[in-house]
Amino acid sequence: MGLKICSLGSGSSGNCVYIASSTTAVLVDEGLPVSRIEGCLKVLGCPKIPALVVTHAHSDHIGQVPAFVRRYNSEVYCAEESYRELMKKGVPYHRLMRFDGDFFIGDITVSPFPVSHDVPCLGYGFTAGGSKISVATDIGHVTDKVIGLMSDSDVVMLECNHDESLVLANAKYTQSLKRRILSARGHLSNAACAEAAVKLAGRGVKQIILAHLSKENNYPELAYSTVADTLSAAGFTDVAVEVAPPDKMTGLYEVI
Repeated sequence: MGLKICSLGSGSSGNCVYIASSTTAVLVDEGLPVSRIEGCLKVLGCPKIPALVVTHAHSDHIGQVPAFVRRYNSEVYCAEESYRELMKKGVPYHRLMRFDGDFFIGDITVSPFPVSHDVPCLGYGFTAGGSKISVATDIGHVTDKVIGLMSDSDVVMLECNHDESLVLANAKYTQSLKRRILSARGHLSNAACAEAAVKLAGRGVKQIILAHLSKENNYPELAYSTVADTLSAAGFTDVAVEVAPPDKMTGLYEVI
């Protein structure tokens, strides 16, 4: 049996991704209200209370982890920097599982890899039953190494945060904030996401979910058209693209 993926919400107001096999459930980050997560898990027919896997310590990714752990006593898998931050927020140390390299949650192999962001941040590959799903939602620059690590995936969830011209024209943003967003340690632009999508498609990826869109500097239609049109122009007309919205679930994708 393969894997399933569903974005429960993706954006600066909160992030959470559901990954599951037939026997194991994992949430990547928990920045959404627990009541909303509960409703989503009920819709998905979640086989058991999920473990949590953390990408990094920004509040839109870990803000609701303490509440989720209090409610369900879930294990939280995280790197050292996130471990320290979650300890400060009151998550009991015995629920925090640090790792160094690949690890297992039930029948799912979890493969962390570092990505370029302004705090220590990880992407993840999830493998089970011959299927693989990769997630990288806060990444300022996609290196060839990261492309290689995600290239054997059936589904990739990748950041598509902003349109560069909208960032530069945003009168509400300071110059320092604009520099941060546009830097290689900031967030991934639509154009950069499209370039990475072409590379991934060239290595066999057939499904791409666009994540972490900016409310201020992007539109779902713009993100989708930038990536889909670039893929089409490169000859990849068979790659499915979906935008993960901030306030509702995507479809549930199952890789068999």
